[in-house]
Amino acid sequence: MKKWKKEILINAPIEYVWQFFYGDLHKKKMIFPKVIDENIIKQTDQVVGTVITQTYQNGSLNEQYELTIKKYKNEQNYKSYQESFLLNDRFRMTIEYELENQNETSTKFIYTSINKPKNILLSIFQLFGNSDVVDRFMSRTKEKIETAYKNEEA
Repeated sequence: MKKWKKEILINAPIEYVWQFFYGDLHKKKMIFPKVIDENIIKQTDQVVGTVITQTYQNGSLNEQYELTIKKYKNEQNYKSYQESFLLNDRFRMTIEYELENQNETSTKFIYTSINKPKNILLSIFQLFGNSDVVDRFMSRTKEKIETAYKNEEA
């Protein structure tokens, strides 16, 4: 199992940032450019347990994953969304996006990813993994959200 946890400050209000992670597919695509579409398969009243099919562009192939929402909080100063899915039938991925209100114009974004391989051989390969992909994702997320926010304010 490999776990990454990173945080970054985004210069935009929490309610604005939240739309990029939950509810607005157009905004979600700005920080997840490989996401093509999402469809709800099973909806629950409390959101936790909802199952979503996500279509994802991987090179020239379109792949589909069934995401299950494992955690969901939508409070005034704290928002959290955790999803779990099986990646390429090899890794159980659990990803959490947390947002903490810092003040009226800034939000702390905390990203946690846990990758659990289905077999022991893949566990060995994970030992050599680094956080470059996560670092790029965090930088892109900050840049895209802040740019969109500035453009809407103008």
